[in-house]
This record gives sequence, structure tokens and C-alpha cells, in this order.
Amino acid sequence: YYEANILSKKSDIYSFGVVLFELMCGRAAIFGSADECSRIVQWATSKIVKGDIESIVDPRIKGQYNKYSMWKAAEIALACTARRSAERPDMHDVLIDLNQAMKMEMEIDHQEF
Repeated sequence: YYEANILSKKSDIYSFGVVLFELMCGRAAIFGSADECSRIVQWATSKIVKGDIESIVDPRIKGQYNKYSMWKAAEIALACTARRSAERPDMHDVLIDLNQAMKMEMEIDHQEF
């Protein structure tokens, strides 16, 4: 929507990805000071592609999560916020992946791997 000014299911998917990042990171979509603000999608993506999931996770969780489940959630958020709308998943696929992430979280005790 931001570039094309057209609302669609795929723009909703992007918005869902932003909300998922907000939940994972405990940050707003745009954060920082007026002089230097950051967008959560770009900030989180730069950390994730370097393999640094721990630095984006909301510090209030304090390691009380399954790392594999968090990686799965990050992959979902990345897919949802793909730059090209054609590369974004359908909500049905997002739901399947989220259920897998929840299953991982519930099956394995909260351990750091």
C-alpha cells in the first residue's frame, strides 16, 4: 500500500507481519527519537539475516521461549513483509506456519538452545 496506494489482501499480510514483529520485539512499528527513528521491519530483518534472533526478542521475555519457535515466527514475519507483494504468503499459509510455531513452543520445554 505504501508505494502503490492500493489496499489488497497482500497489503493486509504485510501489516500482519509488522504486528508480528511488534509482538516479538516489544517495539512499535516505528521507534526511536524524532531525530533518529527506525522502522521495525528493516531493523529486525537486518538482525535476523545475520542470525541474531536474540537481539530482537522482547527483553521482557528473558529467554523464556523456545528458540526454534521464535525462529519460525521470525520467518513468518519476514515472509509477510516481503518487499514484493507477490512474494508474500496467503493468510491460510501464515496460519498453518503459526500453528507449527505454537506446536513447537508447546512441545518443547522453555530451554535455550
